[in-house]
Amino acid sequence: MAETPDGIADLTPSELRAIEVFEMAGFDVELLETPEPPVVVPLVRRWGHVA
Repeated sequence: MAETPDGIADLTPSELRAIEVFEMAGFDVELLETPEPPVVVPLVRRWGHVA
């Protein structure tokens, strides 16, 4: 039995089909880790006039 790659359970059916198509075309498909989302820094609005 083949091993199930980590992260494959998180893929949509369309993504799984795309991987299958690339594999059938002869490409070596490797799942990469999803990077952490960027940290959002809220902007501080200063009241006053800037010349």
